[in-house]
Amino acid sequence: MSRYWLQARVMWRACPGWMLAAVIVVILEAAVGTGLMVAIGQFIAALSGDGSVWPWFGVMGGLMIGGPLLSSLMAWLTARTTAATAAYVLELLAETSLRPQGLELLDSPGFSGRLQAVVEATRDWTFMFGLNSTWQVLSARLAGVGAFVVLLTWRWWVPFVLAGSFVVMAWTFTRWVDASFDRVMQTSAGPRRRAAYLRGLLTQSAWAKEVRLFGLADWLLERYRFTWLSAMAELWTSRQRGLRPVYLSCVVTAVVIAGVLTLLADDVADRQVGVAAVVTLLQAVLAMDAFGILGDGQRALGQYAATVAGLVGLRREAGLPSTDLAPPPALTPREANGALAVELKDVTFTYPTRTEPTLSRLSLEIPAGQSIAVVGANGAGKSTLIKLLCGLYRPDTGTITVDGNDPADEITGNPRVAAIFQDFVRYHLPLRDNVGLGAVAIRNEQPLLDKALMDAAGGVLLKRVGWETVLSPDYDGGTELSGGQWQRVALARALTAVAGGAGVLILDEPTAALDVRTEAALFDRFLDMTAGVTTILVTHRLSSVRHAERIVVLDPERGIVEDGSYDALMAADGQFAALFRLQAGRFR
Repeated sequence: MSRYWLQARVMWRACPGWMLAAVIVVILEAAVGTGLMVAIGQFIAALSGDGSVWPWFGVMGGLMIGGPLLSSLMAWLTARTTAATAAYVLELLAETSLRPQGLELLDSPGFSGRLQAVVEATRDWTFMFGLNSTWQVLSARLAGVGAFVVLLTWRWWVPFVLAGSFVVMAWTFTRWVDASFDRVMQTSAGPRRRAAYLRGLLTQSAWAKEVRLFGLADWLLERYRFTWLSAMAELWTSRQRGLRPVYLSCVVTAVVIAGVLTLLADDVADRQVGVAAVVTLLQAVLAMDAFGILGDGQRALGQYAATVAGLVGLRREAGLPSTDLAPPPALTPREANGALAVELKDVTFTYPTRTEPTLSRLSLEIPAGQSIAVVGANGAGKSTLIKLLCGLYRPDTGTITVDGNDPADEITGNPRVAAIFQDFVRYHLPLRDNVGLGAVAIRNEQPLLDKALMDAAGGVLLKRVGWETVLSPDYDGGTELSGGQWQRVALARALTAVAGGAGVLILDEPTAALDVRTEAALFDRFLDMTAGVTTILVTHRLSSVRHAERIVVLDPERGIVEDGSYDALMAADGQFAALFRLQAGRFR
């Protein structure tokens, strides 16, 4: 029952007015159905000579007209409440995945697996069908209450026995449905995700070339079949075991109904029940099945309720309100902070899925306004350091501060730290948004966008692509950009973030698609354009960081092994100098 209470709370948050109107109409529908049950019995009795026909004919006709009118109104209210509630649930789901301060939860296989299961459940057609069935199920249950009241006028204990048998049957069925969908979203989430991934390899165009080139279709198909069957085998077995109580309750209910009908026939034979009463009581007995299993509508409603319960559980785990949207972050433009100092003290960090720390007791101070390059071999922890500075993770031990504050506390709203990662997002949105989303509050200030794109060497791009052009060929009038063009757009986004008030700018391999000369020239220019902002560059191309004021070399095992200017590190003839000469040799 608790999950249905959660469902009611979500609907109330989404559309309280429409929900209240729908409850009133459902109650009226149930009253009309009960009244019609009595009117039909009295009308048939009148036809047999027991009373006047026309009054009951008029009552019966009025109820028959009112019923469809209420049903039509209920259909309209159902559409309104369904649309509003579905939109609200999707908002709650989006907030659950976006509003956690860091990435720890999203990196947790348990949380991310259950989150993906809820996402998939909302995409299934049964999600909308279950939501739409809410009022149908409630209407049926209320009709059963009316039948219950009618049967009380015959023998008071009969409706209790009938309702009890149907309730037990419905309870066992609902418990089976809820358990089935809980297992779908929990126990087999990982294997089903792998199966969905394999299915995507078989059906999506992004992998079509390689699948065909290497003849992988048959292998992938067999792998998909094996993975899917393995994921579902345990679920199917548990479902079969859970059906036994449902079968037993159905047998008990059938015996109870047979006994009640036998008792009613005996009363009719003894002339204890008249014509009107027997007609009304027969309808009431048949209507008591409203307390039982209501077929696909109840099953889909159970799945929808399980989805909402799973979502609420995820929100609680993420520290969000159960059924309320959290207040949105402020999006007012931040006043320019200027350069901000960055400090790391004895920072140790281990990813949730690993046992060995990626960074161990790392300390680093970056004065405000300094341009620093972070270099090192793969696995040294460069990208991890960037994620910590951005507040996407909190360290296991030690502290990280930006201008004296924890960056994880300012990850939403108007963060002081802006970054462009090597896997930056290529939004299927207009060029204006792809640049302006660096600072949402100023995304419509055209002069700032123009300057950001020009400073990122995007002038040629702007001549070919208009500000309102969608950067995706999947849309009419849209276009695709080359890797280098996309990186210019990403750099312009970073400059927009600086214009929006960011005091620390991080560039994590943002120019990998550019040639060496273009990258070096762009970095040199970029350092000039970001003067007055603390700038952190991460790159594997050591020739691109020659003009950074300071270079820090990370080692996978020893942490920071070198720290100084380019000239000082080359003169020291250490690890940086060796790596620099190795890369330079490729271009001689």
